[in-house]
Amino acid sequence: MRLTMKRFILGVLATCAALGLDAQGPADVQPGHQAVIHFGAQAPTGPLADRYGLSNTVGFALQRITGKNWRLGAHFRFQTGSDVREPGLLDNLRDPNGHIVDNEGRIALVTAQQRGTLLFLTAGRQWRADMLSSGSCVFAELGIGFWEHRIHFQNRGNRLTQLDEPHLQGYDRLTGGGMLLPRVGYMHDAPNGLVRFQCGLEAMAGRLQPNRAWNADTMTSDAGPRSDGTVGIFAAWILRLQARSTDVDYFH
Repeated sequence: MRLTMKRFILGVLATCAALGLDAQGPADVQPGHQAVIHFGAQAPTGPLADRYGLSNTVGFALQRITGKNWRLGAHFRFQTGSDVREPGLLDNLRDPNGHIVDNEGRIALVTAQQRGTLLFLTAGRQWRADMLSSGSCVFAELGIGFWEHRIHFQNRGNRLTQLDEPHLQGYDRLTGGGMLLPRVGYMHDAPNGLVRFQCGLEAMAGRLQPNRAWNADTMTSDAGPRSDGTVGIFAAWILRLQARSTDVDYFH
């Protein structure tokens, strides 16, 4: 069963209720800058589920925690997946037995994979959650930015002119545009400062436009805009960025 954005939003509300946000105010977390190393896994929703299966993301972010516990960030992520479901993909290159033949007349071993890039900014708020652990907090954020995805072909040692530039553009289904990324999560900050991580739930909702005028394998063009989306989980390791002290003591 495909996940929907409505179910994700209901899940977010249930999560917030379960966490029991402290009504006394924001978390007492030291303000400053931090670097975040991100890992995530997503399930597709909408038209994206007709093209791809499960995917994962890796990336990094720079975040600023203000004295009033606002969270501001800039993020980059690289998206990959091995389950490509696109109907009719490479059909015009297959022989009657379903094989793809390379330039030398041999059977080509071609694997289709998902590739994507995300660039976005986030803004949000965090609240202390001492009932979970000392120094921890829960947060809610909204991201806005750019999302692009395409099909990548892994060709194992077989030269195939149709999958080289510029012919590749007739097969890769390049698609991109604006997107929103709501998410909620938990951040742990150990008292000794050695263990700092965050995890949670997030979704992506994109209004994306196909960037190829014609698909050579199906002899059709993709309709747009597309309402692509994902729902998933994320985890991240946090590195606090602190300025080096310039205080120097001189002895004579």
